Amino acid sequence: MLDSDKLSFLKMLQATLALRDKTASTETVSLWWNMLRKYEFCEVEKAFIAFLASKEGRFSPQPSNIIEIIEAMHPDGRPGADEAWAMVPMDEFASAVMTQEMAEALHIARPLLDAGDKIAARMSFKEAYNRIVDANKRSGIKPSWFPSLGQDKEGREVALAEAVRLGRIDAKLAIGLLPPDKIAPMLHSSGNKTLALEYTVLPEDELKARFQAMKLVIGQKR
Repeated sequence: MLDSDKLSFLKMLQATLALRDKTASTETVSLWWNMLRKYEFCEVEKAFIAFLASKEGRFSPQPSNIIEIIEAMHPDGRPGADEAWAMVPMDEFASAVMTQEMAEALHIARPLLDAGDKIAARMSFKEAYNRIVDANKRSGIKPSWFPSLGQDKEGREVALAEAVRLGRIDAKLAIGLLPPDKIAPMLHSSGNKTLALEYTVLPEDELKARFQAMKLVIGQKR
């Protein structure tokens, strides 16, 4: 929000609190402003309206309520802690495309995982992951995805294809990590038809037919 939005924000906050017979001190308003100022005023306004229309709207809002609604309106693609744990590679055989946050959390949980205590490792990972993600969100850091390729070749193809389909990594990055016959199908599934044509591996009989047709064209031009 801009400084020019302060008055509109103050009126909106006061009106919202008044519905629950609450008021806000100067210090409280300042706290609200500092926690929400990184968002656009239109987003904050929509979040206040959504909060009042929800079941939680029976109570006075907290800044965390509004922030949660705003972030839900603009998801950043970060998986939740449970999903993230299911995605990370548990050994050198498995492949995954994961975020730097997932890698940092896995590094913290790795000693427990190597010791065979998967339950404790999962709890450690989730705690670390949520802490790292929360800190990055507060700092405005977006998730950064990268491939971690294991020894299983088929697993690499599945992980890369899914990441391209979900828009987590660029197709051109995956191209450099896959054999030619796997690239075109992956690109087709991602909707990148133009780039897929460049990497389509044609059947041998079709290649021969095209070669013969090309020879005929060349012969006609002579």
